[in-house]
Amino acid sequence: MGNKNMDLSENELKGLIKCYDKTMADLGTGDGRFVYKSALRDPNNFYVGIDPSEKQLQIYSKKALKKKLPNVIFCLSSLEMLPNELSGKVDELTIILPWGTLLQNIVLPSEEICKTLGGLLKTGGEIEIVLGYHQDLEPAEVGRLELPDLSTSYVEHNIVPAFKKSGFELVSLEKLEKRSLKKLETTWSKKLSFGKMREIFKLTLTKQ
Repeated sequence: MGNKNMDLSENELKGLIKCYDKTMADLGTGDGRFVYKSALRDPNNFYVGIDPSEKQLQIYSKKALKKKLPNVIFCLSSLEMLPNELSGKVDELTIILPWGTLLQNIVLPSEEICKTLGGLLKTGGEIEIVLGYHQDLEPAEVGRLELPDLSTSYVEHNIVPAFKKSGFELVSLEKLEKRSLKKLETTWSKKLSFGKMREIFKLTLTKQ
């Protein structure tokens, strides 16, 4: 909260979210712009921004504290150490333009990773993933992480089946136009919207 760390028990979390229609979590939220903007726009839902960078989280955590937003918290965590307090409490999980090891784990998903993500969701909960890296535009990162070329075929035949094996069903797979990046309301998507053309894929799955 702001630039201070606080411990939050499971019961305290339940107390925070019980008055809201849905609990929304954003994994790899970076500076937290997405959850901050979402919480401002949608006061009926509760938002949780998750990222391992404390310095990044403080940027919009301070703004949320200044605005006295009651429906957003920022969680210092990562895919590798998701808090048990959130298990089974999330209605919708977003992973928007991930980077680093989070991107690697999504593009090269193991059964363990898919089950870990599913563990956050309620039954019937949704996960929405937006991917947009390109080997010609981010050669160093693609090479470092040993990522495959991103295409509709790759997503359909490699990412989707991995999630299906872990209890997910595909809702939709679509390509987004570059101009739609501005609507995502993340700091990174805003920057990419002014950059070179690239294919953007949006994958939505539901937990059975």
